[in-house]
Amino acid sequence: MKSRFPRRHFLRSGSLSAALTLGCGAVKSVHAGENNTIRVAWIGCGNRGAGAIRQALLADENIQLFAAADAFQGRVNAMVHVLEEDPDFEGKINCPEERRFFGMGAYKSAIDSLGDGDLVLLTAPSAFRPLHYGYAVGSPKRIHIFAEKPVATDIPNLRLIREANRRAADKGIKVGVGLNNRHHFRTEETIRAIRDGVIGEVNCCWIYSLQESYNLSPIGRWTPLQHQLRNVLCFDWASGGLIVDALTHNVDIACWAVGEYPVAAQGSGGRTFRYSKEQLIDIATVEYIFPSGRRLMLQSRTMPRTWQNSSCLIQGRKGAALLGERVAEPACYRGYEGFPDSKTRQDPFWTTERPANDSYQEEQCRLLKAIREDRPWNEMDRGIMATFTTILGRMAVETGQYLLANQVWESRFRYDSKIRYADLAIDGESVVMPDENGDYPIPHPGVTEFI
Repeated sequence: MKSRFPRRHFLRSGSLSAALTLGCGAVKSVHAGENNTIRVAWIGCGNRGAGAIRQALLADENIQLFAAADAFQGRVNAMVHVLEEDPDFEGKINCPEERRFFGMGAYKSAIDSLGDGDLVLLTAPSAFRPLHYGYAVGSPKRIHIFAEKPVATDIPNLRLIREANRRAADKGIKVGVGLNNRHHFRTEETIRAIRDGVIGEVNCCWIYSLQESYNLSPIGRWTPLQHQLRNVLCFDWASGGLIVDALTHNVDIACWAVGEYPVAAQGSGGRTFRYSKEQLIDIATVEYIFPSGRRLMLQSRTMPRTWQNSSCLIQGRKGAALLGERVAEPACYRGYEGFPDSKTRQDPFWTTERPANDSYQEEQCRLLKAIREDRPWNEMDRGIMATFTTILGRMAVETGQYLLANQVWESRFRYDSKIRYADLAIDGESVVMPDENGDYPIPHPGVTEFI
């Protein structure tokens, strides 16, 4: 699937020197692996992971790709080959065929190949994050972890990752989570300015994720599971669906700005023009309610030939701050419109003085620096809360009900109730199967229940 907005941008020649300029240079330490080299296992060799592995390799001088794992053998071999051919990573790819694992259980072999103090990148589809995270934390070795967002797709599995993270904290495991905007210099400064009162008391927030339509690749010779794993954004169990996958970043930014998480939500949405045989909804709105009484309004749409916008707008008594995922230059405005394509846009009254930076690169730099210096670093709690907030919104849309956060935390609904993710085989059945017409179940507000 391709969207107008790619998830990660590959770094090319010159990236290493730029990364080191940002303070990413290796710190000599006894807390890395043998010969001071941090070995990396890469689990999930798709588009999301392709950026993460490149940035991890650029974040430290003494680091190697040591093992790779994916459900599909061809994908593992192809992606490792691309890295081997890239001059940016000369001497950093030590991943021969015997350490390229494939199949649904390949993550175990990749993690088991690491030693104490090494790093695993968890970039497989989000449904598998709790399974992979729990296995890495449960290793007899202390293996540090980078986990992409979102960190689960349903509440029972989110609770599992919360429990595993308590053990990770006890073991002193360093954990990075793919909420890269937390490492965007300009976003960091804008959040500080909001909290310092530059726009006055915050009244409400808006989040937009308005994109082109996602395309479903043809089934071809693939089984339902294989087809779904190649189209994860179109299947709720694999990615969490439209809201959970696409909006975790900006939801996290809004909650960061106001300093609290919602206690309730209600919403609506559905499929208005999609007729392909999958589960993706194409429009959704959610109203979140904070403990303070403030509201966060979320709007999501994936339709061709429509207005495109991906941003977060924080409204205060003195003005509004425009920031968020894909907003390279956050700013604060007095007028009622701050969108870049607005004909009535006024000049901002506040702009950040921080330099531009690659936040995807910076999140890896900070994690590797924490590993080298052996200092506390665990971002999973914020990953859990950002993921929970988007799941709360999705459940409000799909049930059509007004839901309380503490009620949703007790949800027993899990997508893998019939077949656990740990029991899936690449040539076997999926956790959700099409009917005799090839159609997949779609939530029905007023009928569907997730509690």
